[in-house]
Amino acid sequence: MPILFGILFLAILYGLSVFFQLRLTQTIFNALFGIFVIILVIVFQKELRRFFGLIGVIGFQRKNFFPQEAVLQILVKTINQLAEHRTGALFVFPGNENLERHLEGGFLLGGKISKSLILSLFDTSSPGHDGAVIIEGDEVKRFAVHLPLAESIEAARKYGTRHRAALGLSEKTDALVVVVSEEKGTITFVHNRKMIMVNDADELEKKLREFFNKKFPQARIHSYTKSLLRHTPIATLSLAIAFSLWLFISYNISEIQRKFAAPIQFKNLSADFVADNYNPEDIVIVLSGRESDFKSLDPQNLKASIDLSKTATGWHTVLVKKENINHPSALSIVNIEPEIIKVHIIKKVVEEFERQ
Repeated sequence: MPILFGILFLAILYGLSVFFQLRLTQTIFNALFGIFVIILVIVFQKELRRFFGLIGVIGFQRKNFFPQEAVLQILVKTINQLAEHRTGALFVFPGNENLERHLEGGFLLGGKISKSLILSLFDTSSPGHDGAVIIEGDEVKRFAVHLPLAESIEAARKYGTRHRAALGLSEKTDALVVVVSEEKGTITFVHNRKMIMVNDADELEKKLREFFNKKFPQARIHSYTKSLLRHTPIATLSLAIAFSLWLFISYNISEIQRKFAAPIQFKNLSADFVADNYNPEDIVIVLSGRESDFKSLDPQNLKASIDLSKTATGWHTVLVKKENINHPSALSIVNIEPEIIKVHIIKKVVEEFERQ
């Protein structure tokens, strides 16, 4: 949460800098934008990996892991029996996310679920009884599997190895893990980083049904188009937000070019001289910058100031340079037309008339 508040603070600060035209602050933000993105990717790499993994399966038909009614009843009775006999056990029920990269060890089984099979897998004399079994539909897909342990210090102090393993997997995936404690004989549901104690077989069955109905509804829509239509309000809102962000970024970051006419002014000309003729009288300059930067520009303030301190009488060819143009620092000069002007300088003639 502190990280999210920090990001929100920086976003508000950038918005204020745009609103109040704080050029230096905007320049700093633009220069550090790439670094901010890299930092965010490093900080949220786990969340991003999980998000893109989930995006990869959207719209594709996935295997339905909803067990048959008879199998569900076998699971409920067997788990309850394990708890009564205080036999430690770990059951993993996959959700929509892939588990493979989070699992270690274990053996492929693919056996039809039965009470005797499950009891034998968690028998204390079995070499893999400390591991977890992966339940997919009506089959025990794998057994003796090691799950990632929860990383928090609080979990390490408060829970045993099985509960820490269940919590660790729930932190990384949407799978449901059922834990049977060999010390207390309790049944715990672990899902989405939350632990819920189950009191009896009826509640156990209810919780399992809720999970399966949520993850694998019987009237599942596999078509991506139909799924999109079903979520039209959310899809519309998402598109609106994405379009707004695109407009904001394009408006504030993308550079555009505009032409302006700027009058020519002469400075540092000797008091005895005067520029009586010069061609052209105005120049055309092309400025480049962001739309928001052009808003603060007053075209009447654009002027070409030419230094004539070292000139004598006669015709002179003067080069108009970028530094001669008075313009906002947020905008850059792309072109000056023409770059060369001709100036005719003559000596002032002072006539004195006496009044009679």
